[in-house]
Amino acid sequence: MPTADSARERYRQWPALALGIVFGLFYAYDLWEAVGNVLTLAGVASQLGIALSGAAWLVLIVSMILPIAIFIVAILLGRSRGYLVQAVFYVCGLAVSAATYLSLVSAISFA
Repeated sequence: MPTADSARERYRQWPALALGIVFGLFYAYDLWEAVGNVLTLAGVASQLGIALSGAAWLVLIVSMILPIAIFIVAILLGRSRGYLVQAVFYVCGLAVSAATYLSLVSAISFA
């Protein structure tokens, strides 16, 4: 049987869950962008009759893995902290993800 303490504990955890869901959607958009780039570049290369280099594939795969990894790190770092600190970790993670993604996309031109 649930006690009043467990009900209060669940009530205190819902803002953290809501933060995770809202920021998770932003990270999911980053992932969707990376998947779109993989599909687009592979399609364009196929239409041109060329193959993407190994370095280009590496950059594309890393750009898909990166948002997931950064989101997990932001969750783990902000897990036992206040809501504002959690939001700061999520925002910083998004900034790192965006900056790294732009660096990886510019690296494709050299690959």
